Amino acid sequence: MTPLLDTALAAARAAGDVLLERLPHERAVTFKGARDIVTDADFAAQQVVTALIAARFPDHALLAEEGLHAAALRGPRPLWIVDPLDGTTNYARRYPGFAVALALAEAGQVLVGVTHDPQRQETFYAERGQGAFVQHAGQPPQPLHVSPTTALDQALVGLDWSRDPATRAQVLAALGPVAAACRTVRALGSTALSLAYVAAGRLDAYYQLSAQPWDVAAGALLVTEAGGQFTTLAGELWLLGTGRLAATNGRLHAAFIETLALPNVTP
Repeated sequence: MTPLLDTALAAARAAGDVLLERLPHERAVTFKGARDIVTDADFAAQQVVTALIAARFPDHALLAEEGLHAAALRGPRPLWIVDPLDGTTNYARRYPGFAVALALAEAGQVLVGVTHDPQRQETFYAERGQGAFVQHAGQPPQPLHVSPTTALDQALVGLDWSRDPATRAQVLAALGPVAAACRTVRALGSTALSLAYVAAGRLDAYYQLSAQPWDVAAGALLVTEAGGQFTTLAGELWLLGTGRLAATNGRLHAAFIETLALPNVTP
């Protein structure tokens, strides 16, 4: 295990401990915008992550959801991309389905990705070129592999809603043909977990129209290292910072992209 991966795992699990400790207690909830909330737990978990990274790699840059937005995605320094609590609405309502997501990128390429689910004590992680793995509490890591599903009509498809009304309407426009073509659909409320589930073969495909870098950086690496495909909605090369994306097991990708190709959904 490299020092970078070791740091990402340690930080994600430490943040997860903070989230679990605070989960039963009353939340201090603040609105950042329409349908966009932050809690005291988001800030506390982010502080744990950023402090650990800064102590080990003081020369690295940080991009984090709660207020640390100045770092460039393709700047000269290695960049940590941090979502201390993906699925804040779920967490605030004590609804299952939230995670800590961390990634390390350099020159726009994600090198390390970790998604940690503190409730299930599952940690999904990957290093570029080294495969993807999941570790359950106290158990040895197991390799991750995308699903073997080859027919879209047998696929379990994930999605997440946008906060913006116009983009949410596009998500809904895509949902009609996707739901008609696949077996069934799930919206987990956590992009990071949804992408980890594609990597683990629990979901066969997933689409998102308004993701932020901290939502997807770790998941993009998990999916590709587990053998899946991660592109724009048009099936083109996905670049860090692109918020409109499709992730599949690879076997379904062409059919899934074709199903998403609606006139009123911009690739």
